[in-house]
Amino acid sequence: MKNKIIFVSILFTFFARALIFAQSHVSTQAHDSAVTGLAVLENSESEQNTVFSVGQDGFIIKWTEDSLGEHYQVTDLAIKMVARSPNGNDIAIYETDGAATNMVSVWNFKTLTRKCAFTFGTPITSLSYSAKGTYVLCGTASAKGTYFLNTQNNTITSKKLKESTGPVSMVITSSSENSAVAYSPTGSLSYYNIRNGEKKAKFSTEPGLCQVCMFNNNVFLAGYKDGSIYVIQAVTGKTLAKFSVATKEPVIFSSNSYEDLYYIVNEKRQFKMYLIKNDRNKDVIAPQLIRTFTGLKNDESLVCADITASGTIFAGTNQGNLYKFDNSVAERVDVLQSMSDNMYNHIYDVASAGENFYFLTPSSIVLSSYDNGAVDLKGTNPGHTNIISYNEAGVILWTKDSRKTVQFFDFTTGTASAIFTPENNLKSLKLYGNYLLSIEGSSTVNRYSIESKTKENLYNGAGIQDALLYNENDLYVAKTSATTPTVPLLYVNTKTKETVPLNLKGNVAYALSFDSSVAKPEIYGIIIGTDSQNRPLTSVFSYNPETKYSKHLLEEHSEDPNAICYLSYPVLYTNMGKSRIRSYNLMAKRNFEYKRSASLPVKIAKNRTRLVVLNKDGSVSWYNPDMNAVIADWYLTINGEWFEF
Repeated sequence: MKNKIIFVSILFTFFARALIFAQSHVSTQAHDSAVTGLAVLENSESEQNTVFSVGQDGFIIKWTEDSLGEHYQVTDLAIKMVARSPNGNDIAIYETDGAATNMVSVWNFKTLTRKCAFTFGTPITSLSYSAKGTYVLCGTASAKGTYFLNTQNNTITSKKLKESTGPVSMVITSSSENSAVAYSPTGSLSYYNIRNGEKKAKFSTEPGLCQVCMFNNNVFLAGYKDGSIYVIQAVTGKTLAKFSVATKEPVIFSSNSYEDLYYIVNEKRQFKMYLIKNDRNKDVIAPQLIRTFTGLKNDESLVCADITASGTIFAGTNQGNLYKFDNSVAERVDVLQSMSDNMYNHIYDVASAGENFYFLTPSSIVLSSYDNGAVDLKGTNPGHTNIISYNEAGVILWTKDSRKTVQFFDFTTGTASAIFTPENNLKSLKLYGNYLLSIEGSSTVNRYSIESKTKENLYNGAGIQDALLYNENDLYVAKTSATTPTVPLLYVNTKTKETVPLNLKGNVAYALSFDSSVAKPEIYGIIIGTDSQNRPLTSVFSYNPETKYSKHLLEEHSEDPNAICYLSYPVLYTNMGKSRIRSYNLMAKRNFEYKRSASLPVKIAKNRTRLVVLNKDGSVSWYNPDMNAVIADWYLTINGEWFEF
């Protein structure tokens, strides 16, 4: 039976839009995890009821008035902040790994292209567009304070102001862009003349506020601290009111076009919205409950919200959903349905199987192919994240970064049996005939017999990233050069345990592969190092075991520690650079680039006629290996059918 739903259009307008944004997907699918930011346009008639959402999953989604979302993933890191340009098309985002990587980039969502990107040595603490869109204002936790990104020429400086703002958690401009105001968590409000860089005024105010925002044409400032919402007269720094909130941290929101302040309080499977009303521009009135909504899922809560000029409110949740409602007063309890839903069954892994492919989902093992579109359910997934094709009778299942027992799943009996239990977290598992080569805890390489269930320790050392069994006696180990011996690639004789450092320069190597069917095969992999100007460099390399000679085949001027290198001789495939799939023909010495889907590619599999790419959002993209365009993007629905874009 051919279980496949072809997505043509929902309405003609949506189909036309999908053609324009050929690499985005239009659907109501939710974010994979928490929504971290929302951005509306206050003063645009055509875009008044649209909103951009960003999330931990690295996606930007533009939700239109019809409640459909245009999905596009721009990073494999979490996006923590978003700001929307007054031009309606450009989006500034802050992405971070929570440690060393802190980047602000600007994207044109109409063309799905990145206009510029800048990295920072400290976390970004605020992100906003100036009122006319001339600048992106990047507040930081550093002494340099605020950076001004000029959107006309894509340059950035921290010296736009003569005196640094210091660490700030809010920076916004006046409507004319002649002045700016900044709030510092140390407890100050500072006003600056942007044209000449002079500081105009500074007021002491309440320190340590979070969720800081201004409203009523920048007359009032609000924030939350220690169980209370504070409202401050922005032109003096004086605290006008302090209101206790008998719950966990509320969600505060408003805008300059609104005279009043709103906040949301989460309760069990429902939430309440309160209004703090402006009193003649001099004071505020105590909070008033104006709406109560129910309909949230178990353990779901609102974590961010934004309001349009027309009074439409968008709110994102910790589970990736988006809700839409208005700011009208109602005494009743309204049942709210989310704009988004979870339509798809996330595909964890893919492996080639003759003319077909295996797909592993949280609940099942599926055999399918592009050419027949059938969904052949082979068995139930007993809780693993990775799959290896073994023989016609079954597959091998394992779980990365876990000590979960590696199992053989027998299709004839529908049961899984143990092969071995790793002693430490399993980092890598490769099949060589009837043997499995494992890396456990980044310090041990073991070989397991699938038939006899016996283990042989082949190598122990620190910083192991990958390993390759060239033949029964020759083992190659990829590692970090920060550990002894200080090289990224080693040769190990599995019988004598002789270890030889190899002449490959770089900081760390990984993703090793070779083709045993080729005479005197070379070894391929990825190495991270630096170029002659000391810039980060990620490269696909080849190493000849006979001549001991290595060379770089493809290069990317960035550090990509999670890139893949997949060999289907004579072609190497890689997602180095994160944003697309590239191939390198080893015989023709030719580089080829494939167009990407709406989500970032994370794994590649190939058979005789098809190339399939597993994307980070759990979808797959099909290619003819000789053509760069995507044939189709498939999602496996929760009902077990293919949904095709």
